[in-house]
Amino acid sequence: MHYLRYEYLSESYPRCNVFKLRDQSEILNYTLHEDISSVIKQSLEYPKYDHFFLLDESRFNFFRTDFFQYFEEEITIQQLNTLIKEKIIQIKNEHAIEGEVITNYIDTIYVEGEEKKFLIGQKGQIFFRLYIIYMCKTSINRFNAVYGNVLDNKRIHLIPQSLYTLMFLRNTLKKENFTLLYITESYCKAITVKNGFYAGFDVLNLGISSLKQMYKDNGVVQYWHKEYQTIEANPLAKSLVVETLEFYSQLFCKWFNEKNLIWTDIIVISPITKNEHFIETFDKEYRKISNNYIIPFHHSSLLNSFGKEREPENMDSLVFINQEEKIKKMLLGESE
Repeated sequence: MHYLRYEYLSESYPRCNVFKLRDQSEILNYTLHEDISSVIKQSLEYPKYDHFFLLDESRFNFFRTDFFQYFEEEITIQQLNTLIKEKIIQIKNEHAIEGEVITNYIDTIYVEGEEKKFLIGQKGQIFFRLYIIYMCKTSINRFNAVYGNVLDNKRIHLIPQSLYTLMFLRNTLKKENFTLLYITESYCKAITVKNGFYAGFDVLNLGISSLKQMYKDNGVVQYWHKEYQTIEANPLAKSLVVETLEFYSQLFCKWFNEKNLIWTDIIVISPITKNEHFIETFDKEYRKISNNYIIPFHHSSLLNSFGKEREPENMDSLVFINQEEKIKKMLLGESE
C-alpha cells in the first residue's frame, strides 16, 4: 500500500489531495485542508507505507545535459555513476544550487548512430541525455524536520507534480515541445517543455477566482455552472459569457506574448476545462497570435480511471497512478 499526496500551493488556501492505494482496484481519495508541514507530519503516522509527494515545481531546479563521447570498453554501472556524480557536482557549483538531487535519469541513447534502449554494456561512439532534478534547500528542510535526512528514507519519494504528465504527453503525443498550463483557483502557472524536459516556469495571478469575478462584474454569474447547451440556447447569455471569456483569454495571450510562450501548443490542466465555451474562446484568441492549439487535458483513453470519473485537476495524480511501476523503477534506479 502507498499514499500519494498532491500539493496545491497556496498561502491563503493550503490543501493536499490524498490518494490511498492498496492496489489498482482499491483507491481512496480525500482532501486535507492543511499546509505542507502538517501533511508531512501526518505521513509519519504510517511508517510502513510508501509515501509519494507530488510537489509544486517551484520547489525544484531542473537540468538536462547531453553526453557525446567515445568509450573503448563497455560502459559499467560504476563508470556511469561516476559520470553522473561528477556532472551533479559540476552543475551544483556552477549554478550555486542550495539543495539536493532527488532523482536523475537517462534517455535518448544512441550507439554509433543507432538508437538503443539500454546504456550499460554499450561501447563505441555514444550519445545520451542525462536529466537531473534538485530540490530546494528550504523544501528539503521541511521534510528533514520530520524525517531526519529524508533522502535516506526509502519510503519517502519527492517528485515534481507534473513530471510524469510531461513524460506521458511527450511519449503519447510524440511532441518534444509544448506548454503545460495549470489554472488553479487563485493563480496559474505555465511550464515550458522543450526537447522533452523543463525549460521554464512562470506564474501569473490570474486564476479561476479572477474569471468568477469577471462573470459577477458582467452580470452573468448565474451562468457560471450552467451547461453548454443551456447557454447556447440563450443568445444574450451566450454573448455576455463569450465576451467575458474573450477578455479573460486576451489577458492570457498578452502574458504568453510578453513571456515569449507562444508558438507552441498549450495543454490546459484545470477544473476550468469543463467550461467548453472557455476552451473554444481561448483557442480562438490564441490562434490570432499563433498557429498552435489550446488542448484541454482531462481524459485519455490510455489512462485507467479505476471506475470513477476523475476531476480534470487530478490528471497529474491519475497519470502517476497509471505509471506506478515505471515510476518505482526509475526512482529506485532500476531502469537499466
